[in-house]
Amino acid sequence: VQHAVEYLNTLHVSQSSGYFELQLIAVQNANGELSDGDCCDGERNTQDLRCSSDECDTYFRVCLKEYQTDVTTTGLCIYGSGSTNVIGGNSFQFKSAKNNQNRNNDGGKIVIPFQFAWPVSYTLIVEAWDWDNGTHSSEDLLIERSVRKERINPGDDRQTIQYNGLTANFEYSIRVRCDENYYGSKCNKLCRPRNDWHGHYVCDQFGNRGCMEGWMGTYCTTAICKQGCNLLQGVCSAPGECTCTYGWQGPFCDNCLPYPGCVHGTCVKPWQCTCEKNWGGLLCEKDLNYCGTNKPCKNGGTCMNTEPDEYNCACPDGYSGKNCEIAEHACVSNPCANGGTCHEVPSGFECHCPAGWAGPTCAKDTDECASNPCAQGGTCIDMENGFECLCLPQWAGKTCQIDVNSCHGQCQNGATCKEGQRGYVCACSPGFVGRHCDIQRNSCASGPCRNGGRCHTLLDSFMCECPHGYTGTTCEVSYSTNQSINLFCTVAVATNGTQEGVWHISSNVCGPHGRCISQPAGNFTCSCEPGFTGTYCHENINDCVPPPCKNGGTCIDGISSFKCFCPDGWEGTLCDMDVNECSRNPCKNGGRCVNLLNHFYCQCQDNWKGKTCHSRESQCDSSTCSNGGTCFDHGDTFRCTCLSGWVGSTCNTAKNSTCDSNPCENGGTCVGGGDAYTCICKDGWEGPTCAHNANDCNPQPCYNGGVCVDGVNWFRCECAPGFAGPDCRINIDECQSSPCAYGSTCVDEINSFLCVCPLGRAGPHCQELIGIGKACRYSGLQFPHGSRWEEECNTCQCVNGIVRCSKVRCGRRPCLLQRGGAGPDSSAPCPRGQECVEHQFLTCFAKPCHQWGVCSTPDPPPPLHTQCEPNSGYLDNSCARITLIFNRDKVPQGTTVENICSELRYLPIAQTLAKDCTLLILCDLSYSNSDAVEVAMSYDQDGQEQNGDRGQIQEAASAIVGALSKRHNSTVMLAVVEVKVETQVMPQSVDHLVPVLCVVFSVLWIFCIVVCVWWTRKRKKERERESAAEDSTVNNQLEPLRVSLPQHKDNRGKDIQHECKKLMNPPDRTCDGAEGDEEEDGEEEELRRGGMELDKFSTQKCSLAGVQDKVMGKGGVICTMHSAPVKPPHRTAYSPKDNRCKNLNAANVSEDIKDHYV
Repeated sequence: VQHAVEYLNTLHVSQSSGYFELQLIAVQNANGELSDGDCCDGERNTQDLRCSSDECDTYFRVCLKEYQTDVTTTGLCIYGSGSTNVIGGNSFQFKSAKNNQNRNNDGGKIVIPFQFAWPVSYTLIVEAWDWDNGTHSSEDLLIERSVRKERINPGDDRQTIQYNGLTANFEYSIRVRCDENYYGSKCNKLCRPRNDWHGHYVCDQFGNRGCMEGWMGTYCTTAICKQGCNLLQGVCSAPGECTCTYGWQGPFCDNCLPYPGCVHGTCVKPWQCTCEKNWGGLLCEKDLNYCGTNKPCKNGGTCMNTEPDEYNCACPDGYSGKNCEIAEHACVSNPCANGGTCHEVPSGFECHCPAGWAGPTCAKDTDECASNPCAQGGTCIDMENGFECLCLPQWAGKTCQIDVNSCHGQCQNGATCKEGQRGYVCACSPGFVGRHCDIQRNSCASGPCRNGGRCHTLLDSFMCECPHGYTGTTCEVSYSTNQSINLFCTVAVATNGTQEGVWHISSNVCGPHGRCISQPAGNFTCSCEPGFTGTYCHENINDCVPPPCKNGGTCIDGISSFKCFCPDGWEGTLCDMDVNECSRNPCKNGGRCVNLLNHFYCQCQDNWKGKTCHSRESQCDSSTCSNGGTCFDHGDTFRCTCLSGWVGSTCNTAKNSTCDSNPCENGGTCVGGGDAYTCICKDGWEGPTCAHNANDCNPQPCYNGGVCVDGVNWFRCECAPGFAGPDCRINIDECQSSPCAYGSTCVDEINSFLCVCPLGRAGPHCQELIGIGKACRYSGLQFPHGSRWEEECNTCQCVNGIVRCSKVRCGRRPCLLQRGGAGPDSSAPCPRGQECVEHQFLTCFAKPCHQWGVCSTPDPPPPLHTQCEPNSGYLDNSCARITLIFNRDKVPQGTTVENICSELRYLPIAQTLAKDCTLLILCDLSYSNSDAVEVAMSYDQDGQEQNGDRGQIQEAASAIVGALSKRHNSTVMLAVVEVKVETQVMPQSVDHLVPVLCVVFSVLWIFCIVVCVWWTRKRKKERERESAAEDSTVNNQLEPLRVSLPQHKDNRGKDIQHECKKLMNPPDRTCDGAEGDEEEDGEEEELRRGGMELDKFSTQKCSLAGVQDKVMGKGGVICTMHSAPVKPPHRTAYSPKDNRCKNLNAANVSEDIKDHYV
């Protein structure tokens, strides 16, 4: 009991962590009896012996205690207890609890909260009781008791238990649930979500913290900075920020701040001012190449730099002045424009202009309309060096001098002209229509396109869309993709390798309608043919804006021209002339023709009938109604019933043309009628509705890793570093700027240069004076002092006989296996002395990868001593993880993870980072993203991992990411779309003074607490000794239960104990006290300690005699908190025995339970 009380006292101060819930479902006490066989209320019926007077007033008690192998129903409920009110009679049930166990139902529910870690194992005692109605004592009202010992884990599901007893049956369910924010199998894992200064996280179903988006760390207090933010120069207090430290700037804090006032200078570290080329001075404000920067000399003068910001111009003949701006011979500068001839006069010059131009420099267009050249009322429009006449109807020609009603030269395409009363009529050849037979109906009907070309019908011609490998008007010319065809233009590139000083390369960047003009530094411009414009001469100037065609005509744009496709009933260049349907004299037998819009009407004579007065019998024939219409004879006239889409008296007019909905997109022109239409697309668009942008990047026009940007009828090449030109075929000569000093020889490379230094010089520009030293021997070769060379993925240098190499672990290099007797591909060769062998553990990233192997090595690779591996989750001060996310569509086929890792190891920046420490780069497919490769970077020293400065690995990771962000020639690395970096979060450094002071104050504080506790206990012992001397005079009934047995036993108590020993068998005795003085003394001391603990929970007072009477028993201790004094023995006339010892076994149970529940 003492230990149980101490355990409960400990739990009292802890925080609640869950609760045990019991839900009654059904109770059945058919006979209304108690556990001893008596009726709950009243007496039994004398006839059928049933308890029929009244039902039981049933309520339940629950006791939850620790797991017991041998369950005792007495004693304290260590884990807790609970009870219900009277909830029913003999039999009842809770329907909602039975039908839906997860539904909340307060009826029949007992909740026992616990304030400790749930121990899983338990003992449960469920008792049904009858409410005391005065007919029985409270100890005899037990109906039924269920004892269960089991294991249960916290959760929402309930365990249903059916108990069948001798007196009653009842069904109930139980479950254990953790309180809010408590988790785990023992409800002892606390996780409270928060979003404040102390953390930003949520809790999952297992109570584990999960950081909110943008936060990381154990307690999610560290913000994740903006992607790309340089963590060495930038910090953040909230996710997505990148606040630069002093001396740095830019969105990613990767740009240093130059020295204040620095004009033409840059910096690598803050507050530097490194002058750009041709600039000098303290603040780089002095122009050392004024001539090259400003080009001040005009008219072909030669500029010479003299001092900073100073220059002189050497002028050609005929010019003078500081900048050669004064013309001594005026005509030398060709001032006359538009072909004018210059003549020098005393006042300067005079221009003799050609026809159509005037003004001092022949820049003014002459007005040719001033002489009114247009006849017959035509309108003159002044043009450049000419004019144009807009003639009235019936007139045509240059000056409107031709009568259009005349047959002379009117009909085209072999048509025959016939004179009529109302003008002329053209009888067109097959395939042509229109007033002048100038419109070809279907130019593609004859199949003019060859070699599988696709034909597109134009108004008066056709266009062939040729397949790959063919060109020409009808796709008749075959060419190879490696050949230059005549559509390409030529770009001139400056070079020292030819006698002319230029190198001509072909390029089709300006398309078929432009000519390339070379510009400095590999740039170019396009000179367009008439009718085209745009940067790449890809835009055909739209001559249909504003719309010139009238009366619903469709304008078809041409090259510097247009044509109008007229609707039925109209003709002319602008569809402004009504077609005279009566010109062919369609009315027969003397009928009179009346011209209508796109139709005619015949007024018949002498009872002739029909559309053309051709019949005596009927108004209808097969040609009366057009376009499938049905003719009905109505006596004096006829009527046509038209098919869907056609209207008009003879069904000759299309209704709701398909072009009304503007189906052609992107400026396409719709031509059609009725139910069909055709889209004539603008250049650069294709498809039935001109919705698809033609891929101008197919076939790939860009060389040397250039990226093709597809536009509308144009493309642009974005060149990799080191290349230039319209199609990236020009290798930029980095030696043009003469970067190598001290007489060294410059060797041009791709996006770099190599300086071959003279003896005693070294460095990228041969700027380092190393003197004369010893040569080095390496791999059987001799290298001079100061020379550099590549050794697999490392760079080595010879310094006075000592070879110094960068320390990158290159691994085994991927190579292409020999197939069909051919050697390995030259793009992936092995070093000298090695061969390409198969390797079964290569990881394929983009199939197929069967052609890849690795280069053999004579010695096995050295073992790796590192925990920094991909997908391991390990991070420390010398370990970083980089995740490369690729665009799968851009990754070349046959790419392995080893290829990607090898390219990272061969980056020049990797050699710089591994100058002092060995750099390990390991790669593997990401477990979480199939499109990603996870890279682990770490430093090690002599085969052991280096616990170095965290900043070093962060700087290395940032440098690798920076190198990947730049354009390069690697096709694989061009497919990288996102890079993620993970490094260990380094805690902020703390001054040692603060922890030292904290330790000192903590020691002083602990010393003070120890002194106070010692003094308090000393005072407490003194008070206990004083109070012990006064116990004999204190009334224990008025004091808390602080039991200290007196030295003299009460004789009445001995009498009771003696009687009990005589009346009860040894196993049932509860008041045995005759064990000798030694045992009594031990029990006194134990009772003294137990009484002091019980004092904390007792709400009543117990007399010394009462406590002595209850506690002295051996084998079953009963203490009920009742403190009635010992009464004299109750002996009856029938028996001399003391009735107080009657039914002590029942008393043991009833008193213990009553004291616990009431």
